[in-house]
Amino acid sequence: MSRPARPAPGKHAPNRLSGANRERSSRQKLAGWLEQHVEACADALNRLRTQPVNTLMSLMVVAIALLLPALVYVAGKNMAQFGNSLQNTNHISFYLRADISPEHQQSLQDSMTGHPLVERVEFISAQQAAADFASWSGLGDVINTVGSNPLPASLEVHPNDMLAQTALQIRDAFAGDAGVEQVVMDIGWIERLESLMQLTDRMVLALVIVLSLAVLFIIGNTIRTHIAGRDAEIRVMTLIGATRAFIARPFLYSGALHGLFGAMLTWVLLEALLRLLGDPAQSLLAFYGDQYQFIGMDLRASLMLIAGGVLLGLTGAALSVSRHLSRT
Repeated sequence: MSRPARPAPGKHAPNRLSGANRERSSRQKLAGWLEQHVEACADALNRLRTQPVNTLMSLMVVAIALLLPALVYVAGKNMAQFGNSLQNTNHISFYLRADISPEHQQSLQDSMTGHPLVERVEFISAQQAAADFASWSGLGDVINTVGSNPLPASLEVHPNDMLAQTALQIRDAFAGDAGVEQVVMDIGWIERLESLMQLTDRMVLALVIVLSLAVLFIIGNTIRTHIAGRDAEIRVMTLIGATRAFIARPFLYSGALHGLFGAMLTWVLLEALLRLLGDPAQSLLAFYGDQYQFIGMDLRASLMLIAGGVLLGLTGAALSVSRHLSRT
């Protein structure tokens, strides 16, 4: 049997060389692209360093604008502790019939516990209700005088949020049970608390949006000033064939660095304020209970602050650069 003919030596060599050349070319392009970014970042850093006074003033304005939402965030986290305590008082009381069987009571409690809108359910026996009433009212002798306990057993249902609609849905789901004699809930208090929380959330959101726009315009105006100072250089670069991306790159890095350093300065100022206010704030919280602790910025919030500063700086720079280049 004859062997298959082997390919002539060097027959596939051009293909291998072509593939190697393409790979080498791709690596060179990537290296050149990275080098351009490094040079643009170094140029932006150098220009910030050569104008220390102007740079510091710009960064301080950015830092103060970012400081206000950061302070609101910290205040909100500390106030949320009181909100959690208020949620513990947000409950629906289902008073049970005196003749309800233990099996029926347990079945009803299990149904309430399994409801998707319910966080937890507490069973309060008639004896416990009488003891609690005597404890906070000081009228335990009255119950002893009556001879029999007039207070019924109850199931206290705690919703998983503080929305009035949630409380109403839970009430409607179990109010018709044969073992339930009466349902008591302060829907007016829940609605007022819900409205207050919604108003607070929207005020915080509006403040964050307004101050974020302020940072955007501050950095954008700073970059626009830098662009105006290098207008002749940009025109020469355009004449010799420089791309818009190449021209814009240093300014984009400058905007990102303004946002980065401004956010870092915000973090420093915030930590200084928190250390200054920490002891008095903790002393004030201690009057309301040991469970309340003064909370500062955690790692996740700090990273979000820095990332937000970089994003705002980059966006402001991009708007200024695109507007200028569209005119040239």
